[in-house]
Amino acid sequence: MRISLVVVAHRSAEVLADCLASFRAEAAAAGVEPDVVVVDHSEDPAEVIALEGMKIDRLLVRPNRGYAAGVNVGVAAAGGEVILIANADVELLPGSLAGLLRGLEAGFTVVGPQLVWDRDGRVFLPVPEDPSPGAELGRLRRLHNQAAWERWLTRAVDEMWDLWQADSCVEVAALRGPVLAVRRHDFLRLGPLDEGYFLYFEETEWLWRARRRGARLGFAGDARVLHHWAHSTRRLDRAGEIEAASRRRFLRRNFGLPARCLRRLALRRVREVGPTAEIIEPPEALPIADADLWLLSFYPHFLPAAGWLSGGTLPRVVVERTARGEWWLAALVGGRGAWRLAGAWRWGTA
Repeated sequence: MRISLVVVAHRSAEVLADCLASFRAEAAAAGVEPDVVVVDHSEDPAEVIALEGMKIDRLLVRPNRGYAAGVNVGVAAAGGEVILIANADVELLPGSLAGLLRGLEAGFTVVGPQLVWDRDGRVFLPVPEDPSPGAELGRLRRLHNQAAWERWLTRAVDEMWDLWQADSCVEVAALRGPVLAVRRHDFLRLGPLDEGYFLYFEETEWLWRARRRGARLGFAGDARVLHHWAHSTRRLDRAGEIEAASRRRFLRRNFGLPARCLRRLALRRVREVGPTAEIIEPPEALPIADADLWLLSFYPHFLPAAGWLSGGTLPRVVVERTARGEWWLAALVGGRGAWRLAGAWRWGTA
């Protein structure tokens, strides 16, 4: 079997080498033939020279028309039966490619991995959120009062707990986009990504369209992939503006007028909900506390949230990656259906 890795690069040479090396190592371990397609959107001659020094089967240098356009160009040039669409800032950890392939063999149409922040695979990135209008309105309604938030948190934490501990491929309503595995014929059947998105929400819409056409989305809990997170987007001066424009496009194309009106109304009624958090500075000042589950978020309501299981001190990668911005951390004890908040802390500035 031949597997094509399709990467859209934007000034990504410093991380792309590790991405490609991890893919080739995983292909060898899985006994499949690797094929690497890189679409470079850097518009920088020096970057092209750096990429030409890497082991790339097809390097396609194109003007930057956005991530979706780059993916479509790359998939069209790929020759594998299976396409692995990936960000440049990911590394496939041992066994991850085999886990993704098992998901496809089990009958899932598109498979995504367990995304982690560290090579030990201890700190999990947020689980994917259902983008459907009903799910979106439900999330907003539950941010209207503290009691509703507490009921919601228990169910949401159960979902995180299940997915973060999954050891096989399970069906989900959505996937996150840093790595997606799909058979070539299924990609062609589902159609290309919408090039009306420059960045953000392009894979959200593609997956939502796929699901509405009967595709099964699989979350491969046994396939862990390290995501360095926002390597390219943190350099964009207009990232917030681009994301807002993409969100508006997604809502306009996928939510009917009544749902969009209800969403605007629900947003106006959202309140500050969540636990009372103790301020600490720096994060290493976290009191020693034992917990069954830890949640880390940009938001006081803790969703979406990264997290890790057990342990009473902050993982080093968390300390390093939360040096900027405002962060909330919650410690939970108990278990599925019976979570109890043991403490909450906040540090940093917005």
